[in-house]
Amino acid sequence: MKLAGMVTAAAALCACASNSGKATHVATTNDDGSFALTALSDAALPAGKCGMILWTLDANSPARILRYVSGETAVIAVNGTPVTLSLAETSGGSNYGVFERQVFVGGAGYDANVEIHFGLGFDGGAYLERGLITVRSSSGWEIVAPAAGIAGCRRK
Repeated sequence: MKLAGMVTAAAALCACASNSGKATHVATTNDDGSFALTALSDAALPAGKCGMILWTLDANSPARILRYVSGETAVIAVNGTPVTLSLAETSGGSNYGVFERQVFVGGAGYDANVEIHFGLGFDGGAYLERGLITVRSSSGWEIVAPAAGIAGCRRK
């Protein structure tokens, strides 16, 4: 049953769906929401590229929170605004251009630390399990959210 849920979530993530322009607040640092990690409106990997898509749960539904295109940049959304991050550090095992530990920096005053574990493989990719994403602002606020996802390559 767990695998069926992961497959359903992965299919939802790979679709080029939109959240109707509405910023879904996934996690916030304080009650006034001055720094909120929000769902990405488009998290699909470009055709012919490899990378990862991470999500967390928002009201029991998966919310796409990070897209990383291997060899390029990562994108998160803060307060509904896309923030581009550059890969600065990696460690641990890797596959599809994705590492178990990755540090992304330089996005409009935000940095992100991603820790994931590779799970079951599928044709062209692997599931990412037991993940944790930590987003820090230059003002010192920090959001820590559990994450799961997929790593792989999208066909041309």
